[in-house]
Amino acid sequence: MGHVEPGGATEDAAPPRLKLRLSAAEILADSRLWTLWRELIALYPAWRSLLESMRPFGLFQSENQMFRFDVIQGLRAMGVSRRVLIQLETVDDAMLDGVIALGEVNVRRQEHFFRSVILAYVTVPLTVGAIWAQLSPDGIAAFMAGEGAQPAAAGGIAGLATIVAVRFVADWRARAFLSLLQMARIERNAAR
Repeated sequence: MGHVEPGGATEDAAPPRLKLRLSAAEILADSRLWTLWRELIALYPAWRSLLESMRPFGLFQSENQMFRFDVIQGLRAMGVSRRVLIQLETVDDAMLDGVIALGEVNVRRQEHFFRSVILAYVTVPLTVGAIWAQLSPDGIAAFMAGEGAQPAAAGGIAGLATIVAVRFVADWRARAFLSLLQMARIERNAAR
């Protein structure tokens, strides 16, 4: 039998097993940084950030920057952005740096997903279609003349367009959120 360490553990006791699959709650449970990240994301919901960024009824108001060079004032003025910035006022510098780093990782991941979707759902089908058209032009004509082919093709194109649009919006939101976090850091440094 091995030597007993203080606290009752033995030297030759088996190390604890690493759990390979963790739920999101288990991953994020013990970290203040991840708790803050979840709180900030909850303050920046997709539907509100999209609606507030577009503000169709205010496109021509002077504070709306959609058609101007300066687009950060519009981002800063959005209600969802103000809520995030208010939450960040109570956060120390190290935590703010951590949230910004998470935002940067999130942007890189979103960009990766967006590129993968474009490759998988747009480039590959267009390439296959182009090769098919080159190898068998009559085959495409016969397929499109078939009953139900045109609605199926239109549905497929609409589905692909929807997936691309959803990924584009996710990429746009991740970048806007990171810009907001970076603005909080800039404003904090400028106030010193």
